[in-house]
Amino acid sequence: MAQCAFLGLGVMGYPMAGHLVQAGHDVSVWNRTLEKAQAWQRD
Repeated sequence: MAQCAFLGLGVMGYPMAGHLVQAGHDVSVWNRTLEKAQAWQRD
């Protein structure tokens, strides 16, 4: 599908980025705190 960049993994961004992955998109994420981005990568 599409390559996407997602900035901000807050209350709304975290699940929205996950929905893009579930839809088959290649998603790269950036977040202000590294720990949150690493947690998203593990999920």
